[in-house]
Amino acid sequence: MREVHAESSITFDDVIDLYHSLRIPYRRKAVWLLNDETIKALRKVKDNNGNYIWQQSVTAGTPDTILNRPCYCTSFVPELAAGNRLMLFGDFSYYWIADREYRSFERLNELYAANGQIGFLVQHRSLNLTAIRPRKRRTKP
Repeated sequence: MREVHAESSITFDDVIDLYHSLRIPYRRKAVWLLNDETIKALRKVKDNNGNYIWQQSVTAGTPDTILNRPCYCTSFVPELAAGNRLMLFGDFSYYWIADREYRSFERLNELYAANGQIGFLVQHRSLNLTAIRPRKRRTKP
C-alpha cells in the first residue's frame, strides 16, 4: 500500500509516481481509495495528451477507474489539504483490521476539579496488519 502526500493540488505525475511505487504483483488487484474532495480534483487532471485520467464507468455496478484500476470513495481518507495523505493505492485483499469489543472509560474528577471540569480517559484497541508474511531470504554459503 502506498500513499500520496498533498501540497495544495495533485498532478498527473503524482498519480503516475504512486502507481509505479507499488510492486508489479500487487498492482494486479490494487485499487485507489480517495476522499470525495480528492475525486473532484482528480476529475479535472489531464494526462500529457489532454485526456482526463479519471475514467467514468459506463456499466452499472462497475467502479470508475484511474489508470485502469478501480477507484473507491471513502470518508476515512483525509481531504485535499497541505500535508495530508490524500490517496491510497494498494491490494487491500491482504489487509485486515481487527477491532476489539472492549472499550474502557475512566472519569477523571480530581484532575480537572479546580476548573470545574470533568475529564474522561477512553481506551480502545484496534489492530491493523497484513495477512502476508514476508519471505525469508537465504544466502548461499
